[in-house]
Parts: sequence; structure tokens; C-alpha cells
Amino acid sequence: MNEKIILPEGITYNKNSSNELELEFVEEIINDTTCSACGLHLQAILINNGSRHNGIIKAITNNSIIWENSLPKDRVRSVNLLNENLINKLDKHKERHKDD
Repeated sequence: MNEKIILPEGITYNKNSSNELELEFVEEIINDTTCSACGLHLQAILINNGSRHNGIIKAITNNSIIWENSLPKDRVRSVNLLNENLINKLDKHKERHKDD
């Protein structure tokens, strides 16, 4: 059933894709480090979405995300937590080299 709806003058109907949502966020590389033993390249990335923060630790060498989580709204605390997680991941990685 196709009905044509006539709107009052000056009123328009905008068709919108029902499943599209645009979010604007900013990615900032907080820390960039490489393992001295094997060359594994890791980056800690802070994602700002309005007043919210998320963090990602990415292995650039094989293009994979090894850690991802939401962080506090406070930027300083978010950066500190992100750096702590990066250090923990790198320390665990270096421990594996001791067994080699």
C-alpha cells in the first residue's frame, strides 16, 4: 500500500538510513615501543569519544589488537592506566624471551 503523504508548506521529510549512526572520535598514540629482543612493535592508543575514553594496545608488527578496554573520563588517569597496561604486556612478553 503506497500512500503519498502531503506535508504542510515548509515541512520536509528526510529519508535516513535506518542503521547508520555517525560517531566522531579522535585516536591519539600515547606510547610507541619496540621489544629489543624480537622487534615486536606495540602502540598504546587513546580514543576520545566526547567525554569518554577508550584504550587500545595494538601490535603493529602483525596488525592485531592485544588489549582493549574503556577508561576513566579523567584524561590523566586514562593515560596512566593505558601506559600501565602497555608496560605489563611488554613485561610479560619479555619474560617469554627468558625461556628461549
